[in-house]
Amino acid sequence: MKFSRVQIDGNHHHLSGGTEVTLSERSHERSVNPTLTLAVVVASVFAYKGLESVLSPALPLIQESLGATEAQIAWVITGVLLTGAVATPLIGRMSDIRDKKSILLAVLAIVATGTAVSGLSNSILMLTVGQLLQGVGLAVVPLAFGIIRDTQTEARIKSGNGSVIAFIYAGTAFALVGSGLLVSVLPWRWLFSVPFAIIAIIFVAAWRLVPSCPPANHGRIDYTGATLLGSGMAVILIGITKAPEWGWLSVKFGAALLICIVLLAGFVAIELCSSEPLIDVRLLTTRPLAVSCLGYLLTGFATNALFLAVPMLVQQSPDTGFGLGASEFTTSLLLLPLGLAGAVVAPLTGWLDLRVGGRNTMLTGVLLAGVSFTLLLTANGHFLMVMGATILIGASGGITLTQAMNTVALTSPASRIGAFSGLAFVVKAVGGTLGVQLSGSILTTGTSTAAPTWSSFTIVFVMGIIVTVLVALSCLLLPRRATTTTSASEPTVDTKISTD
Repeated sequence: MKFSRVQIDGNHHHLSGGTEVTLSERSHERSVNPTLTLAVVVASVFAYKGLESVLSPALPLIQESLGATEAQIAWVITGVLLTGAVATPLIGRMSDIRDKKSILLAVLAIVATGTAVSGLSNSILMLTVGQLLQGVGLAVVPLAFGIIRDTQTEARIKSGNGSVIAFIYAGTAFALVGSGLLVSVLPWRWLFSVPFAIIAIIFVAAWRLVPSCPPANHGRIDYTGATLLGSGMAVILIGITKAPEWGWLSVKFGAALLICIVLLAGFVAIELCSSEPLIDVRLLTTRPLAVSCLGYLLTGFATNALFLAVPMLVQQSPDTGFGLGASEFTTSLLLLPLGLAGAVVAPLTGWLDLRVGGRNTMLTGVLLAGVSFTLLLTANGHFLMVMGATILIGASGGITLTQAMNTVALTSPASRIGAFSGLAFVVKAVGGTLGVQLSGSILTTGTSTAAPTWSSFTIVFVMGIIVTVLVALSCLLLPRRATTTTSASEPTVDTKISTD
């Protein structure tokens, strides 16, 4: 039988629509261990985020091995981002109207195929195709949040979301360190062999341990809306990526921006007229969801801006007055705390929320990013201050991403959780691309050498502070706490918010 999502509450199992389940269904649900389910979906996120980051330290080696140009090797990274931006909203919507377990298994299978293609590649084209397939794995993240909402008690939803964010950071940190060690003793293709084996194990575990997660409502997929949204995201991401080469004020970038606006305007118009939209854009006008998207934008922007700016800063000569003269190894030690801080702090977000409220928790995460940029402005070549800045930006991301996803999970209608969480990570990808490309353009402008000037770094850090302040101001629009919305037919989000 088809039924709406199962809620697990102690020893009682009930349906959001009040429909009785059969004895066999009850027996099956009792056999499911929510803790094991949580472990499997968290492991899925950890494996994908590690796979997403594992190539960065080895790109020069891969470029030389395959005889690729700089433009060709850039597509190895850009391809993953573009596929994720196009596929994630579509798969997120599919998870709202189909069984989430089946979709998770399909996504893992596609990622495993892409990993195998990448590992067997003997040309840059084959490697790029493999990476394009791997990009579908970004959808694992919103799927994880949806499965957590369907299989965990409300008290465990926030801690479960925190675990997902923690392992996003842990996967990134593990990959950045592990890949460098691996390619120092083995051929670079082993960077895909190990993740392939891990993903295969996770696939089997998901098949055995993740319960069926039927949708809250059934419906259709708005393929026209998905095409317009995916195309708009792809165009702006390509435009931002190519902007330093074209020029931010060039006709080409202006055309890309205009095309993106037209496509997204078409998407909004179609969604407003659709009875079953891909994204209910009316709900994006509600404060909790809008501010959550801004939080994801800031986190993507700040993290990627620092990933680019900090290595360039610390590797400058101490004679400049702001550089550390750091080696590549020292630089990696400075960046590692970013991932570790995010992994440690994210699970504590639920605890912080209980004590100071959702609004203050989100504000804390956002303001930590501003403190990080301020520290970098005043570090003046001090190792500990730079490390403090990377720790704070990691902590900021851990808190902000977790609290934003808690807001999405607890205020979005159950029938739209996949689509909204998928959109949030697309927004994060746009923010990340914007952060790295804007920072890169600023740091390489106005100098005839490869070494940026302090004024360029100042502009980047001040830009980060300005973005932080704007997002922090938006956080003041949040209610202190939110209650769970369990049905798409319930009142709009603002009417479900507690202002106590």
